[in-house]
Amino acid sequence: MKSTHALLAFGAAICLATTCSLSAYASPLKNYDAGKVAIDAGITLPSSLKGDNYKFSKSNSTYLGATVGIGKKTALNYKWNNYKADEAKTRAQQFNIMYKVLPGISAYAGYLNADTSGDFGGKTKNSGQIGLQAAYDIPALFTVWGNVGYGNRNSGYEIGISKPILNNLEVNASYYNQTFDDAFGEDLDMKAKGVNLGLTLKF
Repeated sequence: MKSTHALLAFGAAICLATTCSLSAYASPLKNYDAGKVAIDAGITLPSSLKGDNYKFSKSNSTYLGATVGIGKKTALNYKWNNYKADEAKTRAQQFNIMYKVLPGISAYAGYLNADTSGDFGGKTKNSGQIGLQAAYDIPALFTVWGNVGYGNRNSGYEIGISKPILNNLEVNASYYNQTFDDAFGEDLDMKAKGVNLGLTLKF
């Protein structure tokens, strides 16, 4: 049974990264017991930002987040992203409820607010969203993880790896792809993709 669960988690992580294109969770919190916490912070090096089909300059995007276990296979998640270029930026905040459906696999549902401004104007858009997150440990190496989400005004995916460097500190590297629908109005989307580098503190 354990091997079946492991294969499901690994398969989900790969599928999530290659199917439909929400933003990122860094190294997932695996234990949703009450009081368990993961805090994430990082930067994007480099990133690509597009307003519809116009490519902006390279950005210095950043992210912060936290996941808090509340017990009964449930956790609360918050994420802040600042996708920034010289010509435009989108600041996105999201709140999600996570539920562990299998070891290593969680479903989530929540809300995302994206505030976009730039040379082409900008809009504030609110979106409901649903998604899946998966993680699989490769012993003595690292954890492979991924997530995919879809909302009425956003969509995206992320896949990454994490490696403990101290007892409760992990380093992360991931690739993400995120779209904010109608961010500039008139069917003009904001599209962000790139490589995230960051740290996750768990306790």
